[in-house]
Amino acid sequence: MAMVPKANQLILVAALAIGGLLSGCSGGDDRADSPQLRQCKNLLGSGNMNSVVDAIGSSDVEASGTPQADVLADLLTKEAKRWQKSDLLHAPYTACRMSAFEGDRIIGTVDVSVKWSVLSLRMMDSPQISRTWRRVNDSLFLAPEASPARLQLLAVCAVPGAIASQPSGLPLQFEVAAKDLGTELRWELLSTFARSVVGEMDCEKRPVVPSALPTSG
Repeated sequence: MAMVPKANQLILVAALAIGGLLSGCSGGDDRADSPQLRQCKNLLGSGNMNSVVDAIGSSDVEASGTPQADVLADLLTKEAKRWQKSDLLHAPYTACRMSAFEGDRIIGTVDVSVKWSVLSLRMMDSPQISRTWRRVNDSLFLAPEASPARLQLLAVCAVPGAIASQPSGLPLQFEVAAKDLGTELRWELLSTFARSVVGEMDCEKRPVVPSALPTSG
């Protein structure tokens, strides 16, 4: 077997050492590869989550509260089938809660959630509600900035097996709360999340969630 010259051996050792250092650096982003963050990326889009990290300004992130879309859809469907008009409290489900750190200090948070809304479609016609919510299409209403940090979407989903008034009396409400993100990025998260969930639900007529942020009209 041919012997490797000593000079070449030194070069090889140095290359392996540098490679080890580089792999160590990439391995430092362990939180970015956590199962919880991967689930967030599945729900909200990997590119969107990378944009969130860039916008907040830290790759040191932790994620929690991340059931997958099919689990959320199952929970929401079961709740809708049990719903009666007198039920005014609905459980919120946190799909993704992400915190970005600088040392031990939290410098940014993102909360993405869904629940059955206490608002009904009939309320959308009231002057007070219509100042906040506007119609996007036959199955969708948007509250562009319920506050400077929140973007909300109301979606009509008629669940088979629920009472007849459920579609109008119990719409889905999706929300992204993140003060460090711009409206466009909040919409990317919100719309991707809504499509992920309703895509797993057996709505009689699936809500149409546009990819582009609806313009004011």
